[in-house]
Amino acid sequence: MSRLPLLVFCGLVTSVAFVSLCADPSLKTLPYARAEFVVPPAVVVPHVPDRVFIGPSLVPVAGGDILMLAPWGSAPAMFEELRGVYPLPHFYRSSDHGRTWRETERIPLEWKINGTINNGGFSFLRLRDGRVALVGHRYVPDNKGGGLPIISFSSDEGASWTPARIVGREVTPDDGWYIMNDRLIQLRSGRLLIPVCHAVKGSGPEGDLGESGCFYSDDAGATWMLSQLVLPKGALRGMAEPCVAEVGDKVLMLARSGTGYLVDAWSSDAGATWSAPRNTALLSPCTSLTLKTLPDGRLIVFYNHVKEDSRGSLFPRCPLTYAVSTDGKTWSAPVIVDDEGWDPVLPARENIYPSICFLDEGMLVMWSSHFSNSGRERRTPAQNLIGGGKRAILKYPSNLLK
Repeated sequence: MSRLPLLVFCGLVTSVAFVSLCADPSLKTLPYARAEFVVPPAVVVPHVPDRVFIGPSLVPVAGGDILMLAPWGSAPAMFEELRGVYPLPHFYRSSDHGRTWRETERIPLEWKINGTINNGGFSFLRLRDGRVALVGHRYVPDNKGGGLPIISFSSDEGASWTPARIVGREVTPDDGWYIMNDRLIQLRSGRLLIPVCHAVKGSGPEGDLGESGCFYSDDAGATWMLSQLVLPKGALRGMAEPCVAEVGDKVLMLARSGTGYLVDAWSSDAGATWSAPRNTALLSPCTSLTLKTLPDGRLIVFYNHVKEDSRGSLFPRCPLTYAVSTDGKTWSAPVIVDDEGWDPVLPARENIYPSICFLDEGMLVMWSSHFSNSGRERRTPAQNLIGGGKRAILKYPSNLLK
């Protein structure tokens, strides 16, 4: 396990043998190791006054380009303002391994279903049959900001897409469902998993109380089943915005919770049923995370490693960090990716919802960085212009667990 100076004890947790670290308010700098960059962080897609760049996904396509899609939502979302039918978003394309991006055509996606794409996130995945799958959050009015996700497929490197189709309506009601970015995975067996959060019956607005599980498909996305849904006992916000990864013969689900830590659950039957969720050692408010499997087989999670500002809080959302694990149970100390705007009392930035693309030279990471007032009041149009879609190319982590 890595040893870092000025570590602050934050309490014991039950599921891993790692002592959490927290930011001491008396410190003006954070006491964590810093990521090494091939290309340092920079804003490459500026925000606009009324909407912010959030929830991207990335996919390499033939010819060496990388495609990116993001729904241009609002965070924290104000769902009562998202009732308009927004046009489908534009692609962004990079021809230099993510260093620069240009806005291109709108995604040619036929949308003959109710609801809109205007918040949440997208997931691209290159399937084993060569197609590119796209999964997205779907906003449905008066549905607590969510609806069953959509899926579409491209067989020509993103030039055309099958009509948007709703996932799961044959097996569950179309009520408050949520999916964030970079979530879809394919297991070694070929099974597809879409990790989702569902608003618990009787709960308040989105983010209030959620239960998590997966839609799964064994026929390449033609039909879907719904797994068991779980939430931690006593968690103020349940289990929300889950990610999944295959670990040996099991599947790990990792999610935000409102317990002050990320929580996990495990499946021994390829995502159909889940163990009772428990706290990990990954210190975090109820805020975003992205879980991936590195090319060498280790796990990496990007998240906000910081002590919540109050019990069950959604804030702070800075710094953006990562941790690495070989087994999904014991995690390395956090490594800082972006702490721009860090302040021990009130961070001035939110660095959230990263998407990761593995390249030969390193990890291309794209995330949203914007002005934060920790939810105390609405951001003004001028404040919305602060930040944007940031990118960096990080060197691959060494074995941080040694």
